[in-house]
Amino acid sequence: MSIKDIGYLFGVQISLNKKITTVSVVLLITFFLLAIPIEVYAQNTNLGVTILQLTPKTGTGIVGSQVNLQGTIYQSNGTYQVIFGKVVVDSGVAQGYYVNSNFTVPELPSGTYSLILRDESVNVNTSQSFSISTAYLITPSSASLQEGDSVSLTVSVTGGQTGTSYSAAVSVVLPSPLGSNYVRTVSLGIPNDKGTASAAVTFPDSSFSPSGSLTDYAGTYTAYFNQSESLAQGNFAVNFIDKTTYHRGDTISVRATGYQPNTAATLTITSVSSGSTLDTASVTSSADGIISATRVVSSNFDVGDYIVRISAQSTAKAVQDAENFTVVGYAIKIETTNLAGQIVPSVSLQAKDSTTGTVTNALSDSNGIANFKLEKGTSVITAVWNGVSVGETSITVSGDGTFTVSCELINLKITVKNTAGIIMPYVDLKITYQYQSSSGTKTGDSIGQTDVSGSYTLISTLPTASYTIDASVYGKIFNAGNNTVTNLPTQATAQVFIIAPVETLTLNVVGFNQEAISGARIELVELSNGLFYSATTDSNGIASTKATFGMYRARIYQENVLINETNVEVFDNSQQQIHCTLFGIQLTVTVVDFFGTPISNVNVTLNGPTIISAQTQGNGKATFNDIIGGNMQIIAQAKGIQDAYQAVTLTVNQPAELQIKIDKYIAVGSMLIQASLLITILIILAGLISLILVEVYLRRRSKHAAVGTN
Repeated sequence: MSIKDIGYLFGVQISLNKKITTVSVVLLITFFLLAIPIEVYAQNTNLGVTILQLTPKTGTGIVGSQVNLQGTIYQSNGTYQVIFGKVVVDSGVAQGYYVNSNFTVPELPSGTYSLILRDESVNVNTSQSFSISTAYLITPSSASLQEGDSVSLTVSVTGGQTGTSYSAAVSVVLPSPLGSNYVRTVSLGIPNDKGTASAAVTFPDSSFSPSGSLTDYAGTYTAYFNQSESLAQGNFAVNFIDKTTYHRGDTISVRATGYQPNTAATLTITSVSSGSTLDTASVTSSADGIISATRVVSSNFDVGDYIVRISAQSTAKAVQDAENFTVVGYAIKIETTNLAGQIVPSVSLQAKDSTTGTVTNALSDSNGIANFKLEKGTSVITAVWNGVSVGETSITVSGDGTFTVSCELINLKITVKNTAGIIMPYVDLKITYQYQSSSGTKTGDSIGQTDVSGSYTLISTLPTASYTIDASVYGKIFNAGNNTVTNLPTQATAQVFIIAPVETLTLNVVGFNQEAISGARIELVELSNGLFYSATTDSNGIASTKATFGMYRARIYQENVLINETNVEVFDNSQQQIHCTLFGIQLTVTVVDFFGTPISNVNVTLNGPTIISAQTQGNGKATFNDIIGGNMQIIAQAKGIQDAYQAVTLTVNQPAELQIKIDKYIAVGSMLIQASLLITILIILAGLISLILVEVYLRRRSKHAAVGTN
């Protein structure tokens, strides 16, 4: 291969390496961009000043109509303005970059305007067109008037075209079935610089055509702005009584017009619900054909709807005067409580009007409140709980108000103690009860648990019920023979005490080999309520005590050392054995030297739950009887030699034999010699013997050599 070929290949390799590098960089950049969380990018990207959405979407409205603009600005949490033409209609602070603006179309002439969203921080705008259309209105000065009264009708134009004169054909149509139509044309003139023009007309008036416009008939009148074009309309009501709602004791003022002069008529008031007539009066029209009268809403009117009518005895009106009104009642809240003053929900309440005997029902809610509509006067409130009448009271209504019914429901407080009067918390209670209701015998139940004070309270219950209360711990009922309660006192809180029984517990405490442990101290602690008892075993390992019904943690101590811990059930009189396997263990320790030879007279100490020492015998053994097992350290120490010792750590929970080697020493008779010293002496002796043997060999050889020469 020539030098030229080598150069060409070298160049190709360099070019290939560059391409690989470029592609790798591009891939890394792409991966980095894809790894950027989209949400974070969106939150930190400048979205610009933009109108995203406009409602109405047509971009057209009338003066006073509502508009919603949604958009964005450059500055997060920046201030913005919304400008309609040249009028600032809204301003505020963006939520992040987002603008949500609500405003009304300002009073301007009809036409197309720029609706501008401005970011005040950077003074940047965006805009969209919005058109104002001409609107027509006709508005009565009053929504309701009495017969013979007049009303002012305002006709107006907003968003009008400047320079254009407007007029209105005002029409008033009388209520059905009359349908008479009275018309008058009125000039509104040229709109002002804001595009608004208006005029007012009075109805009835001689200017209306045909002549004879009037408000002598009760009903709904309709006013039109250019009725044929349906530009606008408005309604007003004409009544012959002064109001549509009353309370007992209120006066109904009657003025009815359009009757023949001096005509006799009958006025009646009838209940809509029952159809019965509650009031009748004879009335006579005046020389002007007007009937005027007053009637008082008496105590025999219940809450409800009524019709008042006027019936002429001779010539009747084209439309009879008949009108509805309502006796609305006052908002009355009845609070239901028990004798302790606590609210009681779900109580059925009945309110009976003392005058009319009308009954209204309601149910108290979760806050113990029942809502009524009651009128002035006395009402009797009766409370019923689960079919049992539990209270009755009379209230006097004179306006909106809140009253309380104290129900004969008590709180039943159940306290559990032992025979010594010590409270017992965390006792489970199952309560069942039986009582007589209007529909017969009913039953109920409840569960609970005594608190740290040893008590549980059943809230709002019947004193007349018969109760069965089962008290238990660990699922064991302990008052089965004394669990019925009756004839509770009718007072805020009734107390019931449950006494937990005392049982005799006999414990037989034995050691590892079943031998009795005398003088052992026993501590008993109840697991749930902490009751404490103690006892000491006699020479036979027996201890007897009386303990309250329950489950106890028994701890056995000997010489102040804990030798066992276990649970003991005390659900009746019982005898139980506690096997303390750590007590009464035999441990034999054999001490040997470097060569495994037993060493006598070595002091062996057990450092464990107790500290015991003993001397090894001639066989190198020290025996410990009736020790308390557990974790311990065993130290073997030869007498008179400080470093002739050895220590081991182990757990002893059964009889065992243990060898301890003092490997630094060797027993020689009754003496201990350091193993290293003895080995040194032996090496020296071996060396001396070797030298002597070599010397003897050399001398014998020399001697044989001399004999051979001679």
